[in-house]
Amino acid sequence: MARPSEVYDEAYYRDVMGRGDPATLRRFGMAWWSARMYARLTAWCLRRNGGRRVLEVGCGPGHVLSFLHARWDAAGVDVSPWAIEQCARNAPGADCRVADLARERPFEPGAFDVVLARYVLEHLPDPAPLLARVFELLRPGGTLLYAVPNTESLGARRKGDAWYALRDPTHVSLLAPDRWLALTRAAGFDVAREFADGHWDLPYLAGVPSWAQVPLFLGPPALACLAGRPLLPARFGENVIVVADRPRGDEGARA
Repeated sequence: MARPSEVYDEAYYRDVMGRGDPATLRRFGMAWWSARMYARLTAWCLRRNGGRRVLEVGCGPGHVLSFLHARWDAAGVDVSPWAIEQCARNAPGADCRVADLARERPFEPGAFDVVLARYVLEHLPDPAPLLARVFELLRPGGTLLYAVPNTESLGARRKGDAWYALRDPTHVSLLAPDRWLALTRAAGFDVAREFADGHWDLPYLAGVPSWAQVPLFLGPPALACLAGRPLLPARFGENVIVVADRPRGDEGARA
């Protein structure tokens, strides 16, 4: 069986991002807008809990951190040495480290105010250990922000095996939204917000050109991206996005 560092290499990121150099974020492309949106959501979480220290788990080439490292105390961790090498270039102000966070402890407990896990948990056969480790890394009152594929989305219902999340063979935990919320609470978190990223994986309507579907489907996610805060209703998109807090005080402690 291949090690994660071998699976998530340059070729993997090139396949995921479609075309071109996966280490470079093409300005105003889909990946650029996504990274910008999650950076703004992360900043919203930091302002919400009054923190400054953010860790991105599964940071990849550092595209989200490239928007954050100049203003916030930012760090990134990934199992891929290639990804961390690119992250160090794209976000030179961030503390970028190679590590498997579910098995290793590269940071001290309580070291962060916000932890971002964007499209990470669905890659793990058992996401629970990583959720427990994130709980440990957050200070009491800290916030976990994560996004996972929405198995109840319009795309999942209409596209079947062609749904975007099923096109990645490393997505081994495609769980129902309620199951993700249950796992989050079981790790000790209080779920504060559940929202969506909109319908961005065109086309959805057979026989209608993709360009003609843009106003109907891409308007809401574009608005959410510009707003940089929770906006779209829960389940109204291809991904479920969750904001969950580590409770303050001893009642939130875990051994």
